[in-house]
Amino acid sequence: MKKLIYSFLALFALASCSYESNVPGPQGPAGPPGPPGPGLSYRIIDATAFEQDWLPFNQPGNADFQYYVEFNAPELDQFTYNNGVVIGYQLVDNITYTLPNTVNFDGYTREYSMYYGLGFVGFVIKESDLQTEAPFGTNFFKVYIINANAKKGIAEDMSQSDLELYLRQLEATGQAREITLSKK
Repeated sequence: MKKLIYSFLALFALASCSYESNVPGPQGPAGPPGPPGPGLSYRIIDATAFEQDWLPFNQPGNADFQYYVEFNAPELDQFTYNNGVVIGYQLVDNITYTLPNTVNFDGYTREYSMYYGLGFVGFVIKESDLQTEAPFGTNFFKVYIINANAKKGIAEDMSQSDLELYLRQLEATGQAREITLSKK
């Protein structure tokens, strides 16, 4: 009887084994992006305005004549609008200028500025001689959107390089991410 049980167990053990390699198969498709983690504290938005994107506001000679361009920014939700900090920068020839950026020419000034609302961010160019022309070429902007929780680590007089270092440290620890805007 014992031989019969041992034979049956041996036969069962052999029948339950199969030859397969331990080499994993091909990787499956990537899943959908997940929601931001609970520690998300800031976003950096890159906005690129091409020459043809700028739209006139009012008529030349009018005291409020200017050009503007707007971008969708769904990251500017009601909570961020009410509690966050939004800082704009203009990038020109590897130099970063805090907005508003005023450039002095011979006899007049040109000012670049930023405005924002729920779900959008816009940039404006205005000249003091009321004869504003749309900017030539491509203009690059960065917008830092910092929620209320992240503001705790930012000093009032923090330089841009210190701010970027602080925000990159948040990104390295998974508390932030960088995104790119799409044109409105």
